[in-house]
Amino acid sequence: MNRISKMVVRMYVPAAAIAVGGFATAEAVTRTGRTLGEITPQRLASLAFLLAILLGTAWALHSTWRLYRWARGHELRCACGGMMSRVRYDRQRQKYRKCLACGGKSMEGAHCGG
Repeated sequence: MNRISKMVVRMYVPAAAIAVGGFATAEAVTRTGRTLGEITPQRLASLAFLLAILLGTAWALHSTWRLYRWARGHELRCACGGMMSRVRYDRQRQKYRKCLACGGKSMEGAHCGG
């Protein structure tokens, strides 16, 4: 798997994990059989799964939007060509970004080694 493929997988795995987590939550709620006031376990499970699907879809759409912007040259790039993450802070409160393709760190304003 090349660097760009790894970057794409890293961007979409959280969306899939949210959907799978919603399914697991819905399954657990259905199996417990407890009611919360007027809400039946089946309805609560459906709502939990629907919420997870909506959140996962929103995450995937955001990732797609960032990849589109990266392909057009509107996102920060690493020296290897990968997309840079959001700004993060280390223990000394210095800003840095990580490359989503090679995993290299870049202090704010510098480029990672790739």
